[in-house]
Amino acid sequence: MKKYFFIIAFRNLKKNNLFSFINISGLAIGLSVFLLIMLWIGNELSYNNFHEDKDRIAALMINKKFTNNEMASYPAVPSLLAPTLIKDLPGIEYASRSSWGDVRLLSKEEKRFTEYGLYVDHDFLNIFTIPLTAGNKAEVLKKPHTILLSETLAKKYFGNENPIGKEILVERTTPYIIEGIFKDIPSNATLTFDYLMPVKDYFEQAMGGVENWTSNNMRTYVKIKPGVNMASMNMAIKNFMDKYTDQQANTTLFLWELKDWYLRFDFKNGIYAGGGRIKYVKLFSMIAFFILLLACINFMNLSTAGATRRAKEVGVRKVLGAGKKSLIGQFMSESVMLSLLAGMLALLIVTLVLPSFNQMLNRKIVIEYTDPKNIAISTGIILFTGLLAGSYPSWILAAFKPIKVLKSSIGTGTANTAWIRKFLVVTQFTVSVLLIIGTIVVSQQIKYINNKNLGYEKENLVWFPNNIDLPKNDLAIQEFLKVPGVSNVSRASMTFTMPNNRGTNVNWPGKPQGEEIFFSFITSDHDILQTMGIQLKEGRGFSKEIASDTTSFILNEEAVKRMGLKNPVGQQIESFSGKGTIIGVVKDFHFESLHNPIAPVIINCKPEWTWLYYARLKGDNIQQSIKGLESVYAKMAPGFIFDYNFQDKEYERLYKSESQTGALVNWFAFVAIFISCLGLLGLTAFTVERKTKEIGIRKVLGASVIDIVSMVSKNFLYPIALAIILAIPVAFYLMNNWLQQYVYRIEISWWIFGAAAGMVLLVALLTISFQSIKAALVNPVKSLRTE
Repeated sequence: MKKYFFIIAFRNLKKNNLFSFINISGLAIGLSVFLLIMLWIGNELSYNNFHEDKDRIAALMINKKFTNNEMASYPAVPSLLAPTLIKDLPGIEYASRSSWGDVRLLSKEEKRFTEYGLYVDHDFLNIFTIPLTAGNKAEVLKKPHTILLSETLAKKYFGNENPIGKEILVERTTPYIIEGIFKDIPSNATLTFDYLMPVKDYFEQAMGGVENWTSNNMRTYVKIKPGVNMASMNMAIKNFMDKYTDQQANTTLFLWELKDWYLRFDFKNGIYAGGGRIKYVKLFSMIAFFILLLACINFMNLSTAGATRRAKEVGVRKVLGAGKKSLIGQFMSESVMLSLLAGMLALLIVTLVLPSFNQMLNRKIVIEYTDPKNIAISTGIILFTGLLAGSYPSWILAAFKPIKVLKSSIGTGTANTAWIRKFLVVTQFTVSVLLIIGTIVVSQQIKYINNKNLGYEKENLVWFPNNIDLPKNDLAIQEFLKVPGVSNVSRASMTFTMPNNRGTNVNWPGKPQGEEIFFSFITSDHDILQTMGIQLKEGRGFSKEIASDTTSFILNEEAVKRMGLKNPVGQQIESFSGKGTIIGVVKDFHFESLHNPIAPVIINCKPEWTWLYYARLKGDNIQQSIKGLESVYAKMAPGFIFDYNFQDKEYERLYKSESQTGALVNWFAFVAIFISCLGLLGLTAFTVERKTKEIGIRKVLGASVIDIVSMVSKNFLYPIALAIILAIPVAFYLMNNWLQQYVYRIEISWWIFGAAAGMVLLVALLTISFQSIKAALVNPVKSLRTE
């Protein structure tokens, strides 16, 4: 019997080949998009899963409360915290400090490259799963000037040689002994690096060998012992630092679990606020199931449209004794066959599209076709889709009354289901309108971000590391300024795209007792304002002609506002760098993500504390200017690589996630409207077939083509209009909620809803008109001569 079902199904596919092709194609497109999104979601959820004991690993975070009840959460903690936790808290199995990520020049003979790595404690290897392919794990990273290399770096510098025990130069001059080789860190890791060096070396190089409880300048990771509850450990460490220092007032600790590092990193008022990449996972999970639902609805509509052609077949089979169960089995078999064919086509589409998909999202997603788990999941999805999509048409076909059907009352079997078809149309187009509105809002927000005035000029601005010996810095600037196309050069302590050094140790006239403000500190040389294009509001900038400017300060508007200063220029304040006079106030400028408000900033002139050069280019011949800068750099810092970055490109990378999200939503909105229109095409064909004789009679009585098109169209334009009405408030709520993650954002204008509604109505009308005009142009004699 089952074999007979599939034979009949194959014959029907062959008989209605064009109709079947459209049906299979629509389902295949929906399935392929669903599978692509599921692959992406699987990749997102896989981050950090390769670490063993991942449920026992966490990073230490600080909650800092200020006098205005503002709470800041950040991962910078004192360097003494890690060893003290091990000593005093029995629930902690391992603890390790880590630097923030360091770019160092590594060289071996003629091979010289800048590489990214970390300075860590020995127990870093006991916390995280970093398998060594060479070296003794129990002994590495305990001695100064030792290093571990990734397999890629070992191959890069030593080829097929065994590098253990050999030297590699760090920053041209310092030899480091290679103690071990570790496997390359997987791409789905938040903590990535290509080398590891002892954290004690970092203390000597960056902190003068000083460790204390007052400076929050290190990352710290812990692994708790088996059986210890993470929540109870959170309570144990909350006020841990109070026992060791009174310089961390209103400060508490908490554990940020490894499983949340990639997905949940949005903290407000000291707690997780629901943001982070998990929002995108949830968003695209909904989109994936909506797309699959649209594909199934499309399948139902097209199958129902074709049902009228098989009405007499059903009637004859019922008269010959076929039961309802048998008929449902046959039509479900046909649906599953179509689904399997669509599934195979979908897998082919995914295979072809995946390389471009990976390139767009900068991912390395692969499909393991031989993995039994993947085979089972894919087969299950395809079969479920076939059963879901075929359920409605099967029940409808099986419900036909044989006597009425054989008397050619074609529409009788489906007349009472018009409301279901209209409901499906409303559902399809509600989702389509939601996606189109979402696409427009996301695109407008990204455009707003890219074009927003940051308070400085990011175009034609280049920055590169300062590896030039300090006594040569002023001479280097003079040489850089001689390069054709270079207008300004300055030094700074930050990249103006991410958080900088921050703290509360500032005193000013009239400061209330106990008042604390979280300032961002920027150190620079004398020409920072001119080079960056930061606008001066009052006072003056730093001057090389005034020696005291190295102890002076420039504040931004937000700092003046928060400090409550009236006539700030000329007043004395004190920060970690000492006492000095405010000589100027600049207009507010952005130096972090637009997810964050502009922070109060204090700029001081300490050229010796900077580590970056900024060069302002005129823009006439940028490549020539870059080559000139590189030539000077090679002369002033021999052996170092000129690793330059364009500020506007850095800014684009800062919002890469949003840009990728916008691109995905654009594609999915297109797919949704395409699938919806295929379903609408099916329903139009169904309606036209039911009304063939009515259309013929109307034409005989003088109806024009426009009259016929209007008659057919109104049956669908009303449900589509209802879909638009339903979608608009939901879209407004969802997109307004999405925009809340940005401190600086667009307002959702009425034209966005009008554009989405107009686009959907236009596409729907074109789709309906295609079948309607075709029916209206048929000779009425052909429509009326058969009974």
